[in-house]
Amino acid sequence: MLAKKDNYDIVIVGAGLSGQAAAAEAVSKGLKPLVVEKGRTTGGSGNYVEGVFAVETPMQKAQGIDIKKEDILHEEQEFSHFEADTLIWKDYINQSAENVAWLEKLGVKFKGVATLGAGLNTWHMFDGLGNHAIHDAIEPFAKKHGAEYITSASVKELVSNNDKITGVVIEDYETKKMQKITAKAVILASGGYLNNKELLEQYSNKNANRIVPMNSGKSDGSGIQLGWSVGAKKFGMGMAMMFGGQIKEDKVPSYKYWKTDIGLATCEMAPLWVNEIGDRFVDESVFRIWSHAGNAIIRQEKVYAILDQGTIDRFAEEGLPRSLKPLSDRTKLNKLKKMIKDAEDKNLSFLTKANSIEELAEKLDLTDLSKTIRQYNVVAENGEDTEFEKPSNYLQSIEKGPFYAFELGVGAYCTMGGLRVNRKNQVLNEKGQPITGLYAAGSDASGVLVGDTYGVNVPGSEAGYCIYSGRVATDKIAENL
Repeated sequence: MLAKKDNYDIVIVGAGLSGQAAAAEAVSKGLKPLVVEKGRTTGGSGNYVEGVFAVETPMQKAQGIDIKKEDILHEEQEFSHFEADTLIWKDYINQSAENVAWLEKLGVKFKGVATLGAGLNTWHMFDGLGNHAIHDAIEPFAKKHGAEYITSASVKELVSNNDKITGVVIEDYETKKMQKITAKAVILASGGYLNNKELLEQYSNKNANRIVPMNSGKSDGSGIQLGWSVGAKKFGMGMAMMFGGQIKEDKVPSYKYWKTDIGLATCEMAPLWVNEIGDRFVDESVFRIWSHAGNAIIRQEKVYAILDQGTIDRFAEEGLPRSLKPLSDRTKLNKLKKMIKDAEDKNLSFLTKANSIEELAEKLDLTDLSKTIRQYNVVAENGEDTEFEKPSNYLQSIEKGPFYAFELGVGAYCTMGGLRVNRKNQVLNEKGQPITGLYAAGSDASGVLVGDTYGVNVPGSEAGYCIYSGRVATDKIAENL
């Protein structure tokens, strides 16, 4: 699909959460944006977002949550080892409550504030996932007030004149026809590069084959590379928002097991995890701070969750060692047995079953597994993990066959970084100066928020930044026109 005209106030590259926020803010400022989306549908990975960060909001006050802005700033400074940009975080924090109010004015509905694992109560939860916020409120508002959206089209080139970005060249995926668009500014909001294995391998120093993308599948780094093509500084490359264990199976889409009974049992109930030789390597309750779990898992060559039939029976029929709230009210995994049986019948590679621990160890060449499980059963019987100090409610003996090993990769939602931006989300060149007319938002720019690990201790901060940065970039453009 090509655009209806050849001239717009702003071209927004990407129709995910940050691009949508930029479009809605643009029309509210009287500007006419063109939103270019490479996929057939809009929303991108924003469709799967549960909520956004904010602090000192009426919603928090109504729930009796007392967290101060300075608490958030100090938390993020410490967590990032002061690698995060303090002033950008301060600006973001100060505007966060207004961002939620702005979303509500557009018609976005919230169901309250929650935390995630051991994090703070800053997660303002959408009533429904991000697809409701985008398709029921933000995008309809933008379209109603003059934003044009085109899908199945990509931006192939940034057009510049005298070091100023003056437009783009777009290509229709189906017809391969090209169109040159002039614009007063361009916002790169393409969602990062999580689905580009080459960039992940090059910059993350991690085995990209073990990273399981849990996103729209369209984050190929093209927006970031557009910025680099006109002299933008490479910044913050290599940081993926890893969220812990994820069933790794090449035969089915990665999302198939996300938050399902089999995914919850293996990744979020702290069962025994072992590495490629069968050794434990972490307190498995680390999943509560899932970015830490991701770090622990990706450091191993392979990881398996080990469950026996007794544990599976307990999870399915008796109950769980922890609550699934706020994401679910369920207390049992009643589909777990069927999912395991289906995987077994289909001979899926992530699942290995054996009648004894020795047989399981032999099948997977886990030389230390038998010793590890003997030690673990003593720990479970005593109710005290003297080695890794896992809480006792998660200690389940592994004694009743058959026995199962589930191979885990590391789930990831997005990357953060690629382009250096200032406090107004202008893209900076190698000398630290703004490239006139070029802005970035969302994952393309959010490397300024983090060090080497996403701060899940402040839940919703990446999604909230998508809203914030899209608006800030647009406000700066409007100010300059």
